[in-house]
Amino acid sequence: MTTAPNPTSIKPGVFRTHATRLPRLRMKALVRDGNQVSVQLMPRPELTDARSVVVRVTVAGLCRTDLYAADGKIKTIDPVILGHEFSGVIDEIGAEVDNVKVGQRVTVNPNLPCLNCQYCRANAFDTCQNSTFLGVDRCGCFAEFICVPAGTILPLPDTISDLAAAYTEPVAASLAVLKAGFRREEKGMIYGNNRFSQLMEQILRAYDFNNITVFDTITDRGLLDDSSFDYVIETMLTNESLSDMVRAIRPGGKMVLKSRQYDPIDLNMTSLLKKEPVMHIVNYGSFSEAIELLTTGKINVESLVDGIYDLEDYKQVFATARNKESLKPFFSTGANR
Repeated sequence: MTTAPNPTSIKPGVFRTHATRLPRLRMKALVRDGNQVSVQLMPRPELTDARSVVVRVTVAGLCRTDLYAADGKIKTIDPVILGHEFSGVIDEIGAEVDNVKVGQRVTVNPNLPCLNCQYCRANAFDTCQNSTFLGVDRCGCFAEFICVPAGTILPLPDTISDLAAAYTEPVAASLAVLKAGFRREEKGMIYGNNRFSQLMEQILRAYDFNNITVFDTITDRGLLDDSSFDYVIETMLTNESLSDMVRAIRPGGKMVLKSRQYDPIDLNMTSLLKKEPVMHIVNYGSFSEAIELLTTGKINVESLVDGIYDLEDYKQVFATARNKESLKPFFSTGANR
């Protein structure tokens, strides 16, 4: 295992490298193949078309979705390189790419629109119903290199660290709750005390939503106030959490669901009918806005980072992440050392 660095010591561009082509044709990657997960040597990705780019991965974060994919709880292509949250450096660009250049530091929106459906043709890419996802439907970022469409690339300012940039996707996902349209004077609750709830609290306070409570399912159990909140945001969707949210919400209040949950959830219609809540199910907010929050320091994710590990340490990292969600672990492939 690599020594987990103190996140506060990580400076902008700490993994920055010169983007040069490697002479070798293979790379190290964390792969789910059949029912097995292992570090393998895989073919280095090549440009798929004139509008694609190859990114040298700097640092990549692990989240629940990656664990679900690794455990087979989410259906994936087979084999698949896992991972979808990362920052990196452009290593190669297609002939028609004009929005980025070789050597530029970037991150990526891992939700890739199909570009062919009615929504994509109307430039409503966020509502594409045929989108694919990195690390699930196509190979992801737990590797030295990844090839993605140029349209998914988000250039990074020089003042953001590689580690913070790799947190862009969770921040964009958390920003989606603002689509629910609750007001600053309303009383809100964030359900669950974990890194997701801590990130959510930071984001809401950055937008001056200060009348909020974080409900710890362990220490606050038995202290849940009935019908006391104008809105409730979940960070861990289970049958129990949904029941608690219905109990906590005032009649006509808002329930915001955002977790990517693989298990079906039971709805107790008797309780729901009495409350008549407005239910918002949200996906992503703005990735550009997420980068701005991280760059300006309006939110600080350093306290939510476990450390940076080698891909070879994945078994221990996965085991810890399954049992504890207070901090996010990251992988570095070693390509930039």
